[in-house]
Amino acid sequence: MHKETSYLGIDLAWGRKNFSALTLMMGNRVIQTVYLQSDEAILDYIYAIKPDKIAVDAALEVKNESGTRAVERALLKDFAQYKLGIYPINKKIMDRLYGGNRAEELFARLHAYTLRENLFEVYTHATIIRCFTQNSVLPYKRKKGRTTAFIKEQLTLLQNFLLDATCGLEPYDISISNTRELKIIEDKLDSIVCAYSLHRAACVGFDSYDGLLVVPKASNHLTTDLETV
Repeated sequence: MHKETSYLGIDLAWGRKNFSALTLMMGNRVIQTVYLQSDEAILDYIYAIKPDKIAVDAALEVKNESGTRAVERALLKDFAQYKLGIYPINKKIMDRLYGGNRAEELFARLHAYTLRENLFEVYTHATIIRCFTQNSVLPYKRKKGRTTAFIKEQLTLLQNFLLDATCGLEPYDISISNTRELKIIEDKLDSIVCAYSLHRAACVGFDSYDGLLVVPKASNHLTTDLETV
């Protein structure tokens, strides 16, 4: 009997004082979402559940001292029509703002997972465009000029997309949530998108950027190889 692949999606906070959301999926079924703070708590959780593959919305490999990574440049070129934006990632910025690259340091301690084999980067906005909105960026992130009511509308759209695409997701009551609660919901939904990215990539194929960053193809791009990610 074929064993269903387990995926762990991680919306990793760049700073160690902030919380990160992690979601475990079996195929397209949401099993559990947790909200953890310390590196040790995250590692302990991964060791406990032993997912087959991990998808992280964070930079797992940064070699450039300045500027932008090649994977971001390639991704932005492919998604230029959607006006997709990505913060520049380089060693100088990571050192100045965060005292180093938390993601790179954290996963270097995780010896059971190898970059480009069972550990990948994903970008939630790109997955949402490919799998859900099809033609536009979903503006669910808190930014200047976006009201709480607007954020609630966009998070509800994202949650509805995920409810249609996955099983086992218990919906969050977005309508009555305050600003702090909305940020937690955003993080948790992002972690589901991360895990779903690898599941969907295995089902319909994917675009790979340096073997590191994976973006599922649109559903009309089918592949017969379900275990290439």
